[in-house]
Amino acid sequence: MSVSILRILNLPGWNYKMSYEGVSIVAPTKRDATQLAQSYGDALSETAYRINGKVRIRWRGCKNPIEFFGWMATQEPPTSAETAERILQYQGSVFCSQLQIPSELLYRMVAAAENERPVSIVRQDTRKQIIVNQPMAEMLETPPEIATQRVMTQFWLPEDLAELEQRLHNDRQFTWTYSAGLNERAWAILTTQFEAFEVDGIWYRQGTCLSTPQLVPIPPGVLEQA
Repeated sequence: MSVSILRILNLPGWNYKMSYEGVSIVAPTKRDATQLAQSYGDALSETAYRINGKVRIRWRGCKNPIEFFGWMATQEPPTSAETAERILQYQGSVFCSQLQIPSELLYRMVAAAENERPVSIVRQDTRKQIIVNQPMAEMLETPPEIATQRVMTQFWLPEDLAELEQRLHNDRQFTWTYSAGLNERAWAILTTQFEAFEVDGIWYRQGTCLSTPQLVPIPPGVLEQA
């Protein structure tokens, strides 16, 4: 590990140890763990790669530790065992219609599987929803095989979609309350945390729903071609 990380780990309240699995770090708080992961993610992935193991960050009362694997430091995708370990550990489900999955998208899929809130990812150039987790499929009352084929222009008011894409271009991450279609039979008011991100030159948007949908009448004409 880098000198900067070791300096942090030697501060009061921090602890770490080596094992056959890799490096286990104990942070004073969840906030400290998150800051370490965000600030030194590349270095922690590189450490996992060098030791042929993983780096795990925990904190007091932690149920879902932050983990870094060696494949995150390379262009190679993770092995099926590494991916299955992360998803099955939390008995999560996530669904994707895209056959080729870059490592960052795969990382987000694993995170979505662990998330109790509804999560979806839309590919911006096609506006196709390609990833949903189980809570999102349940909220949409739609089989994931269908939800991950949807072109989302059909489930938005045109002016709201235009505003969403402009805000994603300007702010990259924000929370917004708006109305949209859950499925062909239901329209609702939602509060969602949106994030724009780029992978291999392609832009995506991730939405994490923060509220229980409040059903409202379907606006005339918006779902005619859904």
